[in-house]
This record gives sequence, C-alpha cells and structure tokens, in this order.
Amino acid sequence: MKQLLFSSISILFLAGCASIQAPSSSDTQPVTTKPKYETYVQVGQLMPLKTVTTIDGKSIDLTNPEKRKLVILFATWCSDSQRAMKALHESDILNQEDLQIVAIARENTVEEIKKFRQERNITIDLVADVDRSIYKQFASAGIPRFILVDKNNRIVNEVLAEGENQIELIQW
Repeated sequence: MKQLLFSSISILFLAGCASIQAPSSSDTQPVTTKPKYETYVQVGQLMPLKTVTTIDGKSIDLTNPEKRKLVILFATWCSDSQRAMKALHESDILNQEDLQIVAIARENTVEEIKKFRQERNITIDLVADVDRSIYKQFASAGIPRFILVDKNNRIVNEVLAEGENQIELIQW
C-alpha cells in the first residue's frame, strides 16, 4: 500500500514538473499585468463630471469655482463605504465652507439611498448611479473612492479608500 501511494505521488510530481514550460527564445513580448482595480482619471486632469442630480432632484454644478469638491464613489451595501461615510460625518471636513461634498452611490436605487441616508443621518448630497454610468468614468472596480477636485475643476487626488482610517486619505 505504501509503495502504491509513493508511486502515485511520484507520478503526480513528475507530471506536474513536466507541465512547467520554460520561456523560449521566441517569447519576446513583455508580460504585463493589469492592476487589481483600474483607474481612468489622473491627477491634473479635468473632472469628467460637470453636473449631477441628487436623489432629491437638486442639480449640482461641479464646476463651481468658489469651492473645492470631494466626490465620493460608494455603495450602500459595502462595509468599507459604510465605514467611510460614518468617519466623514464624525470628522470636521463637513464644516469646511469652501468644500462641496457629493457622494455617488453605485448600483443603488433612489429608495435604497434614501433609506441609507435616514438610517445613518447622512447630511451630504447623494446621487444615484443605478447603471454605473458615472462610476465607469472613474474606475473599473473598487469602492469607496475619494476624488479630490480643486476650484479650477482639476483632479488633485484620487484614492481607493478601503480599510481603516479612510479620512486620513483626504489630503489636498
């Protein structure tokens, strides 16, 4: 029995080693890997959004030269997003008069967002992005995301805010 087990393991080991293929001299193409979450906007680029409509029907002009903008891409069902929204509302960021904050909920209905707002006492403007049409302008995946925009409508910073201490990532 032991010999049969040893033979089986040896065959599997040799078969596994035989399937490893060393690169040939004709393989001249460099291997490229995509990042886990692709980002489509860059620091210095103009903000792709000009206006958005909140879940309450209010139109927001994101080109306002009087204020910096913090655009948050999130989802109500995401634990990192929930943590980020809670931390934001416990911070003094909401008191900055020269800052306009808009949170865009990816793949959430207006009803879901209103419920989220009520349950968590959210005071910032919320926007529904049911079909990801807004989100697709910024990234392929990954939430929450903070997009920091200056008064000239240029992106200053874009960060994926997963994990802890997310508010510390908001740096102008």
